[in-house]
Amino acid sequence: MLDPRQLECFIAVAEELNLNRAAIRLHMSQPPLTRRIQRLERELGVELFRRTAGGMELTEAGTVFLERAYRIVALSTRAVERTRLASDGEIGHLSVGYYDPAILNGIPELIRGFLDQHRYVTVSFELIAKHNQIDYLRDKVLHLGFGRHYPEEPGITCRPVIFEPLYVAMLRTRSLDWRSPASVVDLREQPLIVYPSTRPEFADEVIDMCMRAGFTPRVAIEAEDVVSCLAYVALGTAIAVVPESATKTVPDGVVFLPLTDAPPAPLYCAHLQDNFAPTLRLFVDYLDTRAP
Repeated sequence: MLDPRQLECFIAVAEELNLNRAAIRLHMSQPPLTRRIQRLERELGVELFRRTAGGMELTEAGTVFLERAYRIVALSTRAVERTRLASDGEIGHLSVGYYDPAILNGIPELIRGFLDQHRYVTVSFELIAKHNQIDYLRDKVLHLGFGRHYPEEPGITCRPVIFEPLYVAMLRTRSLDWRSPASVVDLREQPLIVYPSTRPEFADEVIDMCMRAGFTPRVAIEAEDVVSCLAYVALGTAIAVVPESATKTVPDGVVFLPLTDAPPAPLYCAHLQDNFAPTLRLFVDYLDTRAP
């Protein structure tokens, strides 16, 4: 079986066509080099070099083998480099779970910044409900989860990575009676759609925001998610407070007024603390360098 040193010796002799010069180039004496070439010829069962009056030249078999030797060395070098890159996380894959329109606003830019620095990493997006994301993270099926809220779970790290401004979503005909930008107090006495119906969630933030403004919101509908929330808005029976990412999905007839005095809504990134996949650790380091 060929070893890398044999190939290195053969290539040096083939390029120099002089054993003495090749030996100097390889930092070895000539006799061991001669023996290596002879052993290589025996293993291959062919003559690689032809001795001439002027020195030596490659045989036809030697010319063919030189071409293959270059390829083998290049492949071997590339294999070593890529193995080291993979060990460092520079080559790998990130599986990302999401269940929020925020995947359309901010998250691609966030991940693109990481990919710009680590061009051999690939990413896949998986539509997974937040309560299932935690299980997938623990099973290491997912590397990352992005969502509006996550329950506190041992071993799971959650950090805010994006803060989105809030908007009031309403039917266009309703907006004629509103000023833009809107204020939180403008929500008083308005029929309000909140989402999702599970708790704790974004709905609680909206209700708390109204309470801090001095009134209890008039919750008319608890929607399952932001898509159904906007569908209810399109019916014209109520309005809703939504983060900026929801404005990327606009039903016919629905408009969005900025809610300028409302605190921005955080979007969180979750990952398993003891998942030591190199590419995930690189992404976590990348998040550490960014201010949300």
